[in-house]
Amino acid sequence: MYYEAGANIATTCSYQASFEGFAEAGYSTEESIELMKKSVSLACEARDQYKQSHPDDPYPRLVALSMGCYGAILADGSEYTGNYGQNISLETLVDFHRKRLCTFLLDHHQKNEVVVDLVLFETIPNFLEAQAIAKLVMEWDDPLLLPAPAAPAPPPLPPVAVCFQCKSSDQIADGTSFQTALDIFHSSIENVFGLGFNCTKPKFVESLLKTTYHHTQTHNKVLVAYPDGGEEWDALARTWDESAKLPEEAFGCMMAQSVQAYGPRVIVGGCCGTGPSHIKNIRSFFSLVK
Repeated sequence: MYYEAGANIATTCSYQASFEGFAEAGYSTEESIELMKKSVSLACEARDQYKQSHPDDPYPRLVALSMGCYGAILADGSEYTGNYGQNISLETLVDFHRKRLCTFLLDHHQKNEVVVDLVLFETIPNFLEAQAIAKLVMEWDDPLLLPAPAAPAPPPLPPVAVCFQCKSSDQIADGTSFQTALDIFHSSIENVFGLGFNCTKPKFVESLLKTTYHHTQTHNKVLVAYPDGGEEWDALARTWDESAKLPEEAFGCMMAQSVQAYGPRVIVGGCCGTGPSHIKNIRSFFSLVK
């Protein structure tokens, strides 16, 4: 559906997938692994079906592995506050993401399959978690940190993008300066190819784009931006307040203009509260502003 609307990249349905979450729902470790792998295979099947039905399609159609933040498994709104409590540690966050990432990638690597094209750490609301992701990426192939001989070595790590959840025009959700969060991912962390923001209100987009653009230009990264549709999340009622929702046409125009202003090394799209029609509008307006 998203490829039909004009998307070049679709994400796996794995944002909240975790061993902790599945265990709470009553699934065994083995069942959890199968469900996590299935989220990847379904996205790849959709991509392959689209390519088969559009043999003359000249554009790349990619699959991004969605790696949601630690707050996503807590289901308490902390992905929008970054409040993980006082007891969370850097190593806990590294281990959380490493275990999931190995699970998603290892099976296909053992079968000599190249499945996902990139890894997308998204809606990151917490500065310590950003540090954990940087540590994870930098140490991924460190021979001193490989599992015990009886355990398989980590599979190759695809290119990585990191996107923050921002509560304002210059802060991520936990109050850390957006610029400070970006600065973790400097040019020497080569496997992180893209940086930006997602699940963020459209009213903050222009300022965040400027900040991200200057950083990505300096550190040779791709700018990534996919805000939400504008609705406000009511954590108590666990529902969206649609009164601030941006019309689909306005959303498409905003993001297409972002490509025009900050491209060509830019990836844009939509997050919560957006759908295929938003992507279709981006593609339509992009054709007009090129």
